[in-house]
Amino acid sequence: MSTTPRTTSDVEERLRAALAARADLVGPDDLTATAPAPVVPLRSRWASPWVLVAAAAAVLLVLGVVLAGLPSRQRSDDVAPSPEEPRIELPADVGREWQADDLSSVERLDLDGDGTDEEVEFLAEPSKDFDGRTRIETTLSSTGEEAYGIVQLSTTIGTDALDPIDADGDGDQELVLYDDDPSAVGGGGYPLVLDLRDGLLVQAAVEDPDLLVRGSVPVPGEGTEHYEVVRLHDYWVEDGQLWSGRSRNTYAAGNMTLHRPERVVLDAWTWALDDAGVLRASDPTCRTDVLGEHGTCEAGEADSLPRLGPAATGTIGEGEQADYGEGFSFTGALADGALVARVGDAGEMRLDLAVDDPLLNTQQPTGVFYDGASFVVTSASDPALVQVVVQRGDVLRVVEPVGEVPLRDDGDVRTWLTRDGALVTAVADGDAWRTWQWEMVSGTEITALPTGTVCFDDVEDPATARAC
Repeated sequence: MSTTPRTTSDVEERLRAALAARADLVGPDDLTATAPAPVVPLRSRWASPWVLVAAAAAVLLVLGVVLAGLPSRQRSDDVAPSPEEPRIELPADVGREWQADDLSSVERLDLDGDGTDEEVEFLAEPSKDFDGRTRIETTLSSTGEEAYGIVQLSTTIGTDALDPIDADGDGDQELVLYDDDPSAVGGGGYPLVLDLRDGLLVQAAVEDPDLLVRGSVPVPGEGTEHYEVVRLHDYWVEDGQLWSGRSRNTYAAGNMTLHRPERVVLDAWTWALDDAGVLRASDPTCRTDVLGEHGTCEAGEADSLPRLGPAATGTIGEGEQADYGEGFSFTGALADGALVARVGDAGEMRLDLAVDDPLLNTQQPTGVFYDGASFVVTSASDPALVQVVVQRGDVLRVVEPVGEVPLRDDGDVRTWLTRDGALVTAVADGDAWRTWQWEMVSGTEITALPTGTVCFDDVEDPATARAC
């Protein structure tokens, strides 16, 4: 491929145009006055394009020095907020014709800080699945003007609010809606805080939304095929402040069951609203959650121990029968080495046990299975043996233990049934014992989920469990 070389006149014209454009950028105020220079006749060498090139370079160098000293124009990316910085969005004025859902409440709080509560209504956008937007509107008592906002909740049915807060400390109250969204991470949803700004109810942005949620949030990379490992998150309003908390420890969740202790220790935060309308978390502090009731921490506060007892020790042997009455009534008996069960008016179910000297615990293992008859079978001549039998349709079957923990009662693996119907296994881990609880994971399998770590004064007696 060939190109046509530029002529000398082309180069001169381009240089003159460039010099003229640069000269236009410099005004009289940008130049320093100096003594007049002597007039020197131009020589004919200026006709050479290479002299023009050298001169242009010198002039551009001088102009660069002059312009470097001038104030620079601010660029948009110098003044725009960081894309990672949360920011509020002003609501659109839509939905004046929408109607309030019959199950939604009318909230009363002092939005404008004049000492008189406003009445706030929630108007639902019509939609087939009741998942449209919600218009929040009120009339301000201080001015008589209308204020409104728009939010997107998981449903427009039964919109309600938590107690109001004063997150910015300016004497008025902010509206707090809760959105219990089962599809959200953790399955519990999050709160929406609305602040009155220039006649608009504006939804606050959240600096760290992962801390302001409710539910059981999975820990990435933890868990097994049979259960997830989660942290517990919650939020609540207390004394006009919005709080949130996250469990310091993790817990197993599977088969629609969460294995948490009664008392959970939380890292907790209060939330304040800044001038930009962003909710920001305080430094963490310690709080406790006792089955949904939040309290303060004592020195050295820790989770309560998992519930391990008392143990259900009653058994029957060959030729004996026991009545089971939890959930629904059924009977269990041992006859000729077989387990015989009868549920209500149903026919007799029989399972031949390949167990020497079988024993049948008189407590039903409801923590494993309660949608029919279920039993724990042990052996008088083989103390290590433990089996779980469940009703599947009109037959009995022994379920298979799967997962990380063996189902036996011997040496460094101890298993017992509690009076609450939980089947518990403790596995030695040095001087401590890791505890597990068994659950159904399929129609034919059970697995053990971790519940905590304890020490025993006497491993034969679960009631002697203590913190290590």
